[in-house]
This record gives sequence, structure tokens and C-alpha cells, in this order.
Amino acid sequence: MPSRVRVVGLLFASTLLALVAAEAGFRLADDGAFPHLNVYEPDAALGTRLKPGASQRVSFHGNPVTDVRINASGFRGADWPVPAAGEIVVVGDSQAFGLGVAEGESIPAGIATATGRPTLNAGVPTYGPQEYLAVITRLLAERKPATVVLLVNVANDFFELARPNAERHRVWDGWAVRAETMPREVVDFPGRQLLFRDSHLVFALRRVLSTPPEGAGRGLPSEGSAEDVLGVESVPGGASASELHSLVAGSGSAPESPILLAGSARGAAEAREEAWQALFWEREHFLPGWSPDDPLALQAVAQHNRPGDIVVEADAESGRSVPVTAELLRKAVSMQRTLVDEARKWLAAHPGDAEAGAVREKLAAYDKAEAERIALASRLPGGLEASPLAGFVIAARDRCEAAGAELVVAALPLDVQVSPGEWAKYGAPPQDMTETRALLTDLVSASHHAGVRAVDLTDALAAAEPGAFLDGDLHLSPKGTAAVSAALSRTLAEPAPLARPAGGLPEGRSRLPSPAEFTLDTEITVKGSTRNRCSTRRVREWLYVECVGLPEGYGGWVEGTPPTVAVLEGPLERATARDRESARLLLPLLPGRNARVAFTWSVAGMAAPAEGDDPPWAKGRREQLVVGWEGQEPTIGFVPLAEPAETAPIPPGAARCLDELWTLPRWTNATLGCADAYPDTCTALLDCALGLGTSPPVCPETSAAAGSSGWCYALCDAHTPCAVGVCTPWQGGHLCM
Repeated sequence: MPSRVRVVGLLFASTLLALVAAEAGFRLADDGAFPHLNVYEPDAALGTRLKPGASQRVSFHGNPVTDVRINASGFRGADWPVPAAGEIVVVGDSQAFGLGVAEGESIPAGIATATGRPTLNAGVPTYGPQEYLAVITRLLAERKPATVVLLVNVANDFFELARPNAERHRVWDGWAVRAETMPREVVDFPGRQLLFRDSHLVFALRRVLSTPPEGAGRGLPSEGSAEDVLGVESVPGGASASELHSLVAGSGSAPESPILLAGSARGAAEAREEAWQALFWEREHFLPGWSPDDPLALQAVAQHNRPGDIVVEADAESGRSVPVTAELLRKAVSMQRTLVDEARKWLAAHPGDAEAGAVREKLAAYDKAEAERIALASRLPGGLEASPLAGFVIAARDRCEAAGAELVVAALPLDVQVSPGEWAKYGAPPQDMTETRALLTDLVSASHHAGVRAVDLTDALAAAEPGAFLDGDLHLSPKGTAAVSAALSRTLAEPAPLARPAGGLPEGRSRLPSPAEFTLDTEITVKGSTRNRCSTRRVREWLYVECVGLPEGYGGWVEGTPPTVAVLEGPLERATARDRESARLLLPLLPGRNARVAFTWSVAGMAAPAEGDDPPWAKGRREQLVVGWEGQEPTIGFVPLAEPAETAPIPPGAARCLDELWTLPRWTNATLGCADAYPDTCTALLDCALGLGTSPPVCPETSAAAGSSGWCYALCDAHTPCAVGVCTPWQGGHLCM
């Protein structure tokens, strides 16, 4: 009996020694590294998070081994010091994290070196736009950083905008796997993590036994499709953006889901995008064979208990192959450009089709919205381009501004967008990705219009080629991270763009009233109006004052020129005019905004006063119209004015049109655009002066066409004060008004 026990003991010991030797051999062969991170733990809201205090070695596709450590805050690197002045936080996914490069070679480390400012790495692999907002919100509260750099990854983020990570990834023994591959049940037992997370021997056995299903590189449904890039999330029945918002917000799984804004720049561009989406859902009539993924159909079947996401090295943290991702991007951009044309062709060929009415209605709505967008874009330098991520950027900007921080956006391209030479490492023929760069340029444009500094990193990475990306993978190499860090550091040194307002009017404001709207029924009582031979009328929030001849008290009516008008204080959104018969003032009554307007009458042509007689009218008469506020209603009245007031000169081109215009802006601010834009066309000048929108002004780079009139107003913010007027919030921007 003892001998049998001894034999069993020897067998056990030898087996154990063999396993230990095998483990040591495989660990040595792997250089202690795995091809994927296995330092995750589950998070109910964010899907995954990095385990504080964890560490690991990583290497894939033969690239150098790198060491990863997770600090107490759950991010890469050493424990963070106490918050410091000027601190920068870099938020993003595995590219910001620096997967495949050493800690000191990551983008945040490069920014810290280039700027001399403390910079924190808050990148987390697997995260997307919704999780970025959660990280930003958390760190703004905890750290109060001065700057948040948001690294947007074209390879993933356009697909993940409407897909929270809690729906995309699960944590399986420390590894982050796509939701479809996660086992339905995982039996826990002592030592499980040691075997399935840390053992190189078990990893090798898994690799041998795991056979990736056919077409694994095409991706899984949780990774998104071309429809996600289009901003029309792939859901049954074609739910609208608002329905998706309610659907996800009510699920309790993604508290950051309010960014589901279905793709738009702002204002008129948003209406255009909504109309485009409505037309998109009619596409089966005029594009019956179009599918967002065909022939690159995503695998619809679940792959539970398949450890492929753990052991297969293809594309490191991305389950879908880069050529497929590139094709989906190309497909989405192509659809964005061709959908409307195909709808027109179909209508022309099928005018009597039963569905023609619905298509025609949606196409008409799109055309109307697009015309309005173009009209708005024509007034703004650089136009107004739509981006599916524009609403997300605005949400991030608002959170940063509320915490006293600045947002900076960096648009990171897919490697094959940077250089055709990158296709070779995937064994795929080069494809033309030129059109897909619009995804980056539109994002940068939308960010600039939101007042956010932004940079397209494509050119910087192209200059670093060859070698800007890792071998066999889409992640940046040390050479690539250095190029990105340098480009971002230059962007951080530039002044932030001033936010441009969206289209439309805020609550309580209306368009300029037409002359016909000012009737006797709109006349109001104003102290001193009759004495000065003025009529005063109000339409909505607009005050209209018209004065003629000379006032009473000077020996009766005397023929003379009407008064000159000069606005001494008040909103810039105003107009004054003077012709042979009358002087006119148009002024918005804005709660809390006082106004003073000088009216000066001339007495030229009257009899000279007797010697020694110096009546008050000898040098002319001056009164001022004063608008004050007590509560919700204005007080309006004329009072004497002792000092003369200067009037703004009439622009030379506008003087010729005086007989034809009932009102003409004469601005103390010379950048308001109408007279300069239409010096020789009275009709167009009138349209511009009345804010009709058919003849928009031409605005300088530092101003924007906005307000109830659509005139040009200087952009402003806390760092760019107004030379004239008051810096006033308006539709997401600030204007001197």
C-alpha cells in the first residue's frame, strides 16, 4: 500500500513538474506576453473597466513586447499625482491608451514632453463615444483639468456612437470579448483566474483547440455597420433618433446615451440630416439591392463559448478585419453622397408607383432642409458640414465648459486612409479611401463651428510614413504616436476658435417685422412721443419709432429736415434710417437690456433770434428716447438730452438707395454686412436689411450671420471681449449684440 501511494505521489509530482516546465517553456516562448489585454473587470454601466493595480506584458503580430500597468484610478501608468494647474487629460480608446507601445511612448506622454504640462492617460481600450463622455464627466469632477483632449478613432467610434460598450463587450476571465462570444454561464472556482488569465500553457491549448468560424474577420453585429456611420442606427423598423434616445436612455444600461443625436452639424444641418434619414428608410423602393453590409454580411449567429477573441491575434483589440472596416466606411460615405440622386432617378422612372408619393414627400422635405442649410452655410466661413459625431462633440464641450475646462478634438484616421502602403500588411489590394476622409474633415469643421479646437491627424501621420503604424495592425507605432503628439501639441498652442451659433431663433425671439406689420393697431403710448411729432409702435418684441419735422414749442409747425438718430446704448440688433420726410428706428426690446437713442432736430431756415435772445432751439433740439426695465415690462419715454450725439455715416453704396428703402441699417459696428455686400443693388440691400434671408450679408471670418435679422455680428467669448455691444449667448455661440 505504501508503495502504491509513493507511485501516485511520484506521478503527481512528475506531472506537476512537467506542467510547470511546460508553463515555463510557453511563457519563455511568449516572452511573458499575451496578444490581448487581460486586465479587465466588468462594469455594469460601461461594460468594462481596467482593474486597478493589474499589470501585464503585451505583444502581437511580432511587434515589440510592452509592459502595461494599471494605476489606482483604473488607467494606464503610475498612480496619478494630486491635480495640478494646467493639467491635460487625454480620453479615448486603445489608441489613446497606447496599445502596442511603451508607456513613455504613448500620446499623453508625448504631449507632456512637448508642452511641459502634466498630462494624464485616460484612454481605455473597448471604449467608444458614450464611455468617453462618462470618463470626461468623472475626471472633470475629480481632477478639474484645464484641457481635455478627445481622441476620436475613425476605426471604431463612428460605429459605436449609438452602441454602448455594455452591449458590445463582456469580461471573460479578465479578457474583453465581443458580447456574442461570451459563454452563457461561467463556473467560478478557486484558481480560475490563474489558469484562464495568467497561464501561457492554457492559452496555448486554447489556441490549438479554437477554430475561428468561417468569415470571422467580417465582424459581429455588436460592432456596428455602415448604417451606424450614416447616423441611422441599425435597429428593427428604422426607429427615429428620438425613439432610439428613449430606447437606450430607458434601458438603464448606458447613462451617457443622450448623445444619440443621429448625426448633424447644427441648426439647419440637423434638419437636413433628419430629412435624409427619413428618405433613407424609403430606400428599398429605389435601392432594392442595397444592404449596409452585403456582401460583407455580419455574422448574425451567436458564438457563445468561443475563445477566439482571446487567442486570435487578428487586428489586436478589433475583432473585425481592417479591410472590412475600410469597406464599410467607403460604403457609408458613398451612400451619403448617392442616396438623393438615386431617389430622383427612381421617381423620374416610376412617377405612378404606389410608393412614389411617400418618396416624393420625403425628397421634397430633404430639398427644403438642404436649401436652408446651404443658405446658412453660405454666411459662415468654411460652410457648415454635418458630422454624425457633432452632437457628441457639443455634449463633451458643454460638460468641459461647465467645469471650466477646454475641449480639444483630434480626429485619428484608419491606417489605410493615411497611406495605400498600409494595405500590404493585410494581404489586401489597395482601395481608394479619398472620399472617406470627409468623415474626419467634417468632424473637424463641426468642432470648429462649436468653438472647439480640432485637428485632422491624417497629414501628420502621412508625413511619418512609412512606419507610423504597427506591423500587421492598425495601432500607432512609436513613430506614429510621436507624430500625433507633435500635431496635438501644436494645436494646443493655437487659440481656440470662437463658437459659431446654430441656425434658428431662441425662444422669445422673432424675425424682423415687415413694414406692413406696423399699423395703427400696433401704436403704443410713449411719454413725449406726441410732443416730438413721433409715432411709436410695437410688434412682438420689436419697437418702431418714426419722427417727422420739428417738434412742438417753436412757434408752430416749421418745415425742416427730420431729426438725425444715433443709438447711444442698446442692442446692436437695430436699424436707423433717415430720408427727406422722416427718421426711423427699429429696436428689439430685450428684458434687462436698457437703451438710449438720441434724436436731434435742426432749425436751419428759421428766423434769426433777436439780439441777446438765445432760445433753446437756436442750436437745434436734442432729446433721447430711453428704454428701461422694471420687472417684465419696459418703460419707454423721451427726455431732454444736453450733449450732441454723433450719427453713423450712411455707407456710400447705400445712400443711393435711400428713396427706395423704408429702413436701412446704419451700424456703429462696421462689420454687419449688408451695405458692403450689396452696394449697387437696392433690392438685394433691402432684402438683407429686412433680414429676409434671400440676400444674406457677407460676414468677416471673426463674425457670424445670426440674430433675428441674419446680419453679421462679431463672435466673442470670455477671452475675446466685444469692441461694440454686449457678448450675448445665441444658439450655442456668443455674439456681440
